Amino acid sequence: MASRREINSSEDSADSGASSIARDARIAHLFLDATELGLETDSAILQRSLSLKSVISMTSSFSRRFQSARFQPDLQEINQIGSGLQGAIFEVVGKYYVLKKENPGNEARSSNLRREYKTHCDVSAAFERYRSATDNKVHVPKPHNFIFKTQNDAYWDKIFSKIPQAYRTRGDVITMERILPLPKVVRKALITYFCGRERDLSITDIESLLNNPSNKHCLARVYLGKTNGSINQDNPAPLRNFPLHLGFMKELGIDTLPLAKEMGKAYATLHWGAATNGDDVEFVLGTLASGEPRALVESPDFQHRAVGLHLLDFGQCEAVDLTQDCDVVYQAFKGAMVTGDNQLFIPHSSTSPALFAAFKKGYIDAGSVILSAKQLNNKFSMEDFMQEYEEYAEDLVY
Repeated sequence: MASRREINSSEDSADSGASSIARDARIAHLFLDATELGLETDSAILQRSLSLKSVISMTSSFSRRFQSARFQPDLQEINQIGSGLQGAIFEVVGKYYVLKKENPGNEARSSNLRREYKTHCDVSAAFERYRSATDNKVHVPKPHNFIFKTQNDAYWDKIFSKIPQAYRTRGDVITMERILPLPKVVRKALITYFCGRERDLSITDIESLLNNPSNKHCLARVYLGKTNGSINQDNPAPLRNFPLHLGFMKELGIDTLPLAKEMGKAYATLHWGAATNGDDVEFVLGTLASGEPRALVESPDFQHRAVGLHLLDFGQCEAVDLTQDCDVVYQAFKGAMVTGDNQLFIPHSSTSPALFAAFKKGYIDAGSVILSAKQLNNKFSMEDFMQEYEEYAEDLVY
């Protein structure tokens, strides 16, 4: 049973994966001041900010709310910040974690939250284990606890007094590290550059969109496999799960090769490190607090935020037994890579050969390191697998 102490301790333990991502960004020395950044054109703001090397310094409303509520339970509101097929995501003001609460009825499905939690733990452990050896810069939010809907009456009494009315039914819950949204200066540039291209936006329109609570929870999906797309101009919350298509990134001059290479490393770690097919996972650009607290009583440095590539959503993933024959294992992995939304994220070899080459190199390099560590390099060949995947995808997708 997860106790209140376990839940409340999650934000006090520094996550080594998050810390390493933030350290990588600091070492790169691409510090951007939000006030100075705001004086540039929208395209320049986005081109400079949406990089794995950027750390943005800002005055953060999130930081103010966090500090005010951290030791005052009455101020620790629970607000919905996302939703999906399995459940809804909630922030807890003053805490550095989120809740994922299962939708009624989902517990009976094969993609239930209990299974996702196990997969999430396996993936997180694999990324931690092989991060240094593969130089992988993709961050997996750390899973903290699983709370059963049938347990912990005191916990549910506390939750029901704060959670939105529509969600006041018991359901299994995962608590996990929070991916922080893109800063306001970036969100404003996304609105004016992309939403303003179809219609004129007044200052009032822009401020209205910026102040919409749903738009404050902005993560950008990195669609390296989808060249063209559009923004729904009628959507009052266009920034939640913002679709950053490859065409948009090219237009802005964003360096996509590092993104593709890191994505390749991530898929290799999913496959050979965590032994999961990676079906329907998501890659998003978000931020992490830069730097580590020097003591447990200190909070993370939310005023300096490192932009990074994050991997999430493991509800549809399936475990793969690496003791099976090569052909069976290869089919399980490449079959998942060409289905669902995976093809939105993975570069296409025919339409983006240079980008796919970067993805392929990242995959082969990281996969080879992991297989060597597991003493499986005599059984599986990363070059053979990627060749098979490329041919398979050409036949089924392109």
